Amino acid sequence: MRALSSVVLLGLSLFISGCASNSGMAPVEEISAAQFSNPAPASVSLITMVNAKSDFGEHSALLINGSQQVIYDPAGSFRHSELPRRDDIVYGITPRFARYYNSYHARFGYYVKVQTLEISREQADEMIAASKARGHVGKMFCANAISDVLNDFPQFADIPVTFFPGAIMKRVARNDAIDTLIVREDDIGQNYQTN
Repeated sequence: MRALSSVVLLGLSLFISGCASNSGMAPVEEISAAQFSNPAPASVSLITMVNAKSDFGEHSALLINGSQQVIYDPAGSFRHSELPRRDDIVYGITPRFARYYNSYHARFGYYVKVQTLEISREQADEMIAASKARGHVGKMFCANAISDVLNDFPQFADIPVTFFPGAIMKRVARNDAIDTLIVREDDIGQNYQTN
C-alpha cells in the first residue's frame, strides 16, 4: 500500500511538474506605482501551458482585468524586472506584458492556450481579491488554486477543484462565450526577458 502511494505521488508530481514554486514579496509602494488599468471590458483569461505532444496541460494562470490588470500565477516561475510580484500576483500587466507572459511560456514542444471570458468589473475585482487572499501557493498546486478561485463564480461553478490544469482548460472550453487564442513559438527552451 505504501509503495502504491509513492507511485501515485510520483505520477502526480510528473504530470504537474510545470508548476514551480517561486513567490515574491514586492514592497507595497512598487505595487501601487506599477498598477495598470486596462480600458478594455472586464474579463478573466485562463492561461494554460500545454504539452504539444500529449495535449496535457502543465501549468495554469489567470489574467484578470478588473480595476487593475494582473496575472495570478500560482506556483509560477515568471519574473520580469519591471513587474512587481507579491506572493503569486504579478502587477503592472499592460497588453505588452500580457503578450510577453504568453511568449515566455510558448516554446518548442509547448503551446499556450488563452481562454477569455468577459465578466463584470465587480466579479473581476472579487477574483483579484480571492487570488490575493490565497497567499503564496506551494509547488504543484497551481491548478488547485486556480480551480478553487474560479469555482466561486457562477460562470465557472461547474469546475471541480483539481490538480490538473488540463481538466480546467477542457471544462472552460464548454462555455460558448469563451474566446480562445493559441500561442505557438518554436524556440528551444524558455524565453527570457528582453528590454
